[in-house]
Amino acid sequence: MISIIVPVYNAEKTIDRCVNSIFKQTYKDYEVVLVNDGSTDNSLALCENLASGCAHVRVIDKANGGVSSARNAGLEQAAGEYVCFIDSDDMIVPEYLEKLYSMIMQAGSDMAICRMKKSADAISIADEIHTLSSQEMLERMAKSKISFGVWNILLKTEVIKANGLKFAEGYKYSEDLHFVWRAVSFCNKISYTAEAYYIYLDTEGSAMSKFNSSRKDSLVLFDDLLKFFKEYRPEFSKKFERYVVSKSRWSLAWQAAIKLDKEEYVKLCDEIRMKYYFRKLVTHPSLKVALSSIVGLISLRLFRCLARKFAKKLVH
Repeated sequence: MISIIVPVYNAEKTIDRCVNSIFKQTYKDYEVVLVNDGSTDNSLALCENLASGCAHVRVIDKANGGVSSARNAGLEQAAGEYVCFIDSDDMIVPEYLEKLYSMIMQAGSDMAICRMKKSADAISIADEIHTLSSQEMLERMAKSKISFGVWNILLKTEVIKANGLKFAEGYKYSEDLHFVWRAVSFCNKISYTAEAYYIYLDTEGSAMSKFNSSRKDSLVLFDDLLKFFKEYRPEFSKKFERYVVSKSRWSLAWQAAIKLDKEEYVKLCDEIRMKYYFRKLVTHPSLKVALSSIVGLISLRLFRCLARKFAKKLVH
């Protein structure tokens, strides 16, 4: 059985759509764990209504503690041999569970990964299934050849339990990546495909559409991951620091360049020692990251101009 954990917070406008996409799954051996995280709207009543008469839907009602707290509460009560996570404002295509489960069964993997798309109408990329060792996957993730979050994976529950994996609570950004990097490190084999089975809907007002001081959560969590790899994967830790820790700073600086005024942006870059990390990134595999880092070394203000022009081009 697969346990599908759905954290719910003030999701009265989207929870029906999300859960109905689960009900349409071609793979039927699953349970849905709806975790109401102290919603102040009608979410709890809607969750209870969805669970009414459905033996495979359970509702957990808890005080508000954030998405990581909700996912952890779901993990504590998950009964499935496999687990996946779906956000309450997103959807999955009917084949989501069947495809990921089949990938694990065919290769004897501990984790299966698919791609995400931003709308149900978006065209998916046809791709075969690839299976990698944990080390191979970590290497590709470090060099940005593969990227994914907690939403588009199916993971053996045993990997979570055997290694005491939990989501970092009290953080608003990158808590999913903090979980995923550690999960991958404890897997023997991971299968992935570029086929898109998860539909990510960036709703207005969502966490990823904002910029505030909580964005620096990602720096804390990636620094913690570096400590983790120094202990469990010392041979990989230097590469993680060079590519991933530095890239997390670059991402923060890029977002700040677009969202903040000039003075706040420069202050932030000085605070996170951006010039130091720009030097580490001039040989990054991503041409965008490498070239913009060279620009950043020349001038923080030029880096800001580049980021804002790039963002404007994407919008228009």
